Amino acid sequence: MDIQGYILDHWLSKMKPENPVLTIYDKDGTYYDILPIAKEKGIKVIDTTKGFLHARLSASKFWCNELSLNSNKRMIIYRKRQMPTNNRSWVEEPFAAFYKSGAVFPFGPQDDYENICRTFLPAKQQELDKLFAQGSTSFNMINALLDGAAYPELEQLTGGKSFAEMTVGLLSQTSCSDMKWLNEWKNFAEVQYPGLDANGVTLNDVQLKLWSYLLFSEFVFDLPEELPDNLKSVAVAPVELKDKIYMVCDKLRNQINLRETYVKMANKIAVQLNLTDVFARAKHLGERVTFSFENSVEYERLISYVKEGNIVAARNLANKNQNDVWYQEDKEVETFWNLSESLLLLCECINNGIMSDGNLKDIVEWYAESGCQADFAFRRYHTDLLGAINMSKQVKSLTELLNAKYREFTERGVKVYQQSILELKDYPELNNQGFVQKVYPALKDDKRVVFVMVDAFRFEMGKTFAESMKRIYRDRVEYAPRISYLPSVTRFGMANHLGDISLDTQAGKLQPLIGFDVVSTPEDRIDYLKKTIGVELQDVRLEDFEPTAVNDETRLLVVRSQGIDTAGENDKLNGLSSMEREMIRLARLIDDCKRLKFDTIVLVADHGFMLQPSFHVGDQINKPVGSDVILDESRMLAGNLNESPNTLSFTPAQLGKNISVMKLVYAKDFTVFKRGEVYYHEGLSLQENVVPIITIKLQDEKKQQAFSVLLSYKKQNNGTVYTRRAVIDINTTFSDLFADDVLIRLMVTGDDGKVIGKPEGKFYNDVTELLCIPSGASEIRQPISIDDDYYGHTITLTALDVETNATLSTLRLNFEND
Repeated sequence: MDIQGYILDHWLSKMKPENPVLTIYDKDGTYYDILPIAKEKGIKVIDTTKGFLHARLSASKFWCNELSLNSNKRMIIYRKRQMPTNNRSWVEEPFAAFYKSGAVFPFGPQDDYENICRTFLPAKQQELDKLFAQGSTSFNMINALLDGAAYPELEQLTGGKSFAEMTVGLLSQTSCSDMKWLNEWKNFAEVQYPGLDANGVTLNDVQLKLWSYLLFSEFVFDLPEELPDNLKSVAVAPVELKDKIYMVCDKLRNQINLRETYVKMANKIAVQLNLTDVFARAKHLGERVTFSFENSVEYERLISYVKEGNIVAARNLANKNQNDVWYQEDKEVETFWNLSESLLLLCECINNGIMSDGNLKDIVEWYAESGCQADFAFRRYHTDLLGAINMSKQVKSLTELLNAKYREFTERGVKVYQQSILELKDYPELNNQGFVQKVYPALKDDKRVVFVMVDAFRFEMGKTFAESMKRIYRDRVEYAPRISYLPSVTRFGMANHLGDISLDTQAGKLQPLIGFDVVSTPEDRIDYLKKTIGVELQDVRLEDFEPTAVNDETRLLVVRSQGIDTAGENDKLNGLSSMEREMIRLARLIDDCKRLKFDTIVLVADHGFMLQPSFHVGDQINKPVGSDVILDESRMLAGNLNESPNTLSFTPAQLGKNISVMKLVYAKDFTVFKRGEVYYHEGLSLQENVVPIITIKLQDEKKQQAFSVLLSYKKQNNGTVYTRRAVIDINTTFSDLFADDVLIRLMVTGDDGKVIGKPEGKFYNDVTELLCIPSGASEIRQPISIDDDYYGHTITLTALDVETNATLSTLRLNFEND
């Protein structure tokens, strides 16, 4: 190891996932020759001596396209000038923004060149005194003080030059028959790791002692309380080495080929030192999560932050842990932090408040823009909860927090909405008539149209779905909120899409009519369309849809989906996973219809829904007294009914409806007339009444952009996977500097070619089942999850083009999992 490698290690110790940029101010050019070495190590180097304008653009591009996507990336900005010393000079510094978001060198006495040299060669202080007195302090002169050729055997074994590289390289070795490097290791450890027992007969002996020294030192340095007496005899590095220990441990956690070993060794060391029992009552163990048992403390910290209302601290804690090795390697840890993400989203939505002046249009616009995020967070949380296998004891507390906060917030929203509902007739633009507003005009323009009628497709789900579709269809997706026909019953809501309806009693049942035509059932509605539109029409249920059965002459394809409502009615909270699958079916339908050359698809709903976690005794109210009741639902009645303190009563005329009843009576807030109801859609609430109309133009005349994709694992095109949660690299090359995001389908198959897993993470969309690679991102790290019941010997990853289904790249790996 030479002084250049030591200085590079020093720089790297300042660069962390939260501060991945180091700006170096080097007026005399002392460190310029280290830049090529940094570049060789995979660090992005911005050399501003070549022209600061180009350098600024290059730094900005790397910042947006690499640093934001990969927490392992690092960037050095080299400035051959003095560091600004006042506000005016910082204003004139074109790279000031990067300094504010990262670290700077030199900063403090430890960054002084002389001090760095003295810590590099602690046994050569007299020789260094002489060199600095003479002013002969070049890298060559410092390196000349090294004994012989430093550590040639150790460097050859580890492939490293710096102390960090040699340390990580040593721990990366899986076998070694020749131990002639051992004496060099003892000399190296004596200088670099004081207090470490460097003796050993085998590679495994040396590695185990080094692992223990490094991880326990990191744990002790980060511990906010005094170390218990029974652990004070365990070897710990001097506190002066804290930053270097932190840097090495970060490297061990972030290096893909060492993640599994790190987890194994950390768990082994924790057991040997009995750390779980020693710190069983700890409330705070520092900011670094060295050992698995610390996750329980992190869970409790998050719960405490949320209870205190400190959502910023809770968010920072969650972000930190979601980038940690334990999140990547431990399913229980992943589950907790995924659930916490939904809770925090809910809390942030609540903190933003109900932004409305009180009128109906304002409250609907607020709900559509941001308020519905509370419903998304609640649904996402309970969907993830259903799929969780391993759950910590703290999940119960997390669930109680989420349910209580969701109920309180939605009850505030429903009060505002119910107070403004009489304004409904003043806002005709909120009428839910998708066929009238979207399909008739498209057919008139000679377009081939798909009309999808989705039962219980509330706005929150529609918005989530539409935003997913925007990743594929970019500028060709439009969606907007509407208020369902009131009463929000399926036969009324679906009929209203086809034209202005009236409600009249037919054989003792309130039925929808358009003119004199009853349009109550799906068959009624199809017959009405066939009679009125004059084009070739096909009708199919979503679960029965088969692309080969669609006629080329069909101008209007009507598709009916009932999966969401059926899941809610029958399975309540347990039905959320089925609702998710229904949206996947809708995404596949859209893809099929595009291939069938339909021009436009319009998705509409009859009503939304509210889904409560449980029924409370106080949720039920008595039905108002009356007669001639011709509509009796969970949250509304229609007939000749009296007033009641717990209900809201309207005449049809007050709501602008043509209904042959005296009154429509709704339960206030989220109360119900029937005991045990937790899923409902007939009442007055934003969740039950606000629905989407989504329009997607399926055909695009834009020329498809050219790009290439290469899959690799641990930087290789082969290898063996030992975990069910592997991380692969996806390298993308764009032909156009200003290319759009790239969409690919990533298939994970086993020995027999059947799907045995799927991608995960922020680039993967569960609805479209596609990966979205941001424009300009040359490399992303993509987690994949392999099914627990797969015990084959190989896995194959295949990247497919979304448009053509052509194979872009294939990666075949061995699979070994006990």
